[in-house]
Amino acid sequence: MKPIPSAVALALLLVLPWGDAPQAAGVPATDASIPSAATVSTPVQRWADRCTDFTTNGWAFKAPANFLPWLEVFSDPGIWLEFAQRGLDPQTYVRSANSLLEPGMVKNYLEWTDPVIYEKWSKALAEPQFITAVNAILFDPGKFMRWVMLPLDPKPWRILLTAVQPETLGKWLNAPADPRTQALLAKAADPNTLLRLLEALRDPGNYPGMSFMTPTSELPDGRAAPVTVRN
Repeated sequence: MKPIPSAVALALLLVLPWGDAPQAAGVPATDASIPSAATVSTPVQRWADRCTDFTTNGWAFKAPANFLPWLEVFSDPGIWLEFAQRGLDPQTYVRSANSLLEPGMVKNYLEWTDPVIYEKWSKALAEPQFITAVNAILFDPGKFMRWVMLPLDPKPWRILLTAVQPETLGKWLNAPADPRTQALLAKAADPNTLLRLLEALRDPGNYPGMSFMTPTSELPDGRAAPVTVRN
């Protein structure tokens, strides 16, 4: 028998969209459907931006409700292909390093002092609905098939081909002279950058766990009113 019918069947199998698994009860709706491995959609790009930005990359783990959409995206090959594609561009690392020098980075990590984060996780880990939602995401058969079919997906091979192109090597060789790289180095050497980071470190508003320590006074009706503390 000639192999042509088999080849046609395989081609049809590759182009057919793989449907998402039904949403489990109690799972918060995500902002968009999961993209296929061959197509990077806007939600995947937004997630890649958020997770390579040190001012926002802790968001997904600060609440169980945030973690579920993160797991939905990061258990799919699409986001990893996006990271692989971005990893070929040296300016990807420049942008991430630039976010390390922002006061928002300090605030992002100081938010872990909030005990509410750990309280939410303790409650979620004891809820069967949360565990069921995690399992529904991890054991999605459609997602499993996208991983299995990944070697037949043209995008990983395009990324590998791009990696060996002279243009890619040229980007890395010219990266030190790139104006964006020079701007990053100038920002790192600027004393004002360190001052802004120290100011963010000293800002009491960046320590959610210390909000209960704000001095209060009692109003005539018995309610507690905050006391303004002046330096």
